[in-house]
Amino acid sequence: MRRTPGPPTRPQPSQPPTTDELLDQHRDALKERFPLPDPKTLQRRRGGRAAKVVLPALALMAGALLLVDPAWQVQDHRTAAGERRALDLADGSHLLLDAGTHLQVRRHLRSRQVVLIQGRARFQVQHSAWRRFEVDAGPVRVRNYGTVFDVDRQGDLSEVTLWRGEVGVLAEGSDAEQHLKPGQRLLAQPGSISPPEAIDTDPADWTTGRLQFDRLPLVEVLRILQRYHDRPIVLDDPTLGPLQVSGVFDADRADTAVALLPEILPVQVHTAADGSLHLRRRD
Repeated sequence: MRRTPGPPTRPQPSQPPTTDELLDQHRDALKERFPLPDPKTLQRRRGGRAAKVVLPALALMAGALLLVDPAWQVQDHRTAAGERRALDLADGSHLLLDAGTHLQVRRHLRSRQVVLIQGRARFQVQHSAWRRFEVDAGPVRVRNYGTVFDVDRQGDLSEVTLWRGEVGVLAEGSDAEQHLKPGQRLLAQPGSISPPEAIDTDPADWTTGRLQFDRLPLVEVLRILQRYHDRPIVLDDPTLGPLQVSGVFDADRADTAVALLPEILPVQVHTAADGSLHLRRRD
């Protein structure tokens, strides 16, 4: 039997090449037209893009830190009754703490600050053109300009004495900074600063263990002597406080200094059972 041929078979259309197949076919041409950078160059470009983001952020952070000027290190120092202590700072400045003194040394990014909580200290400051040195005595601030000076804090009242160089004193609530010249002293408290007054520049002072009083009120003399005495010194009669005291006393022998007061003032000294010294009017 003769088979009748059927209709001719139409060829099946071929499947389009995939993307990967096209890339494989033209990979060499693509590489030649669009060459890729070598890995080192690519890494540098990636680092450059990161730097464009990171560096401004770091600059902004550094600017904020300089503006706020935070303390990154705080050191606390205290002296006991009758103790004087020398302190050398990392910047080359030197401090001498009087007896009964408490202060903190704070190292900031763009400044050097000492907080005088109580007592007295002498500051011999190493000059720095970009890191100022300041003493914060509560409501009174002393700004140094490369000097040697004393600050004696008595609560909200501070006495500032300049020996060499220049300082500026600013009190809370006062209008302007008061500058001192060598051999001058002033008193500062909230809202007021006394006019500078000349002082005796004899170098033999409290730093050498000598206490020199020139018509100083008794109440103030006792406050100073208390720094060198481990027992309380009490003024029983407040009316005796304004009596003036002149003389030179040995800071390391505070007992003797108190015992000498009846020889120059109408007072008597009584020792209580607890060892405290009481001053009262002489009978």
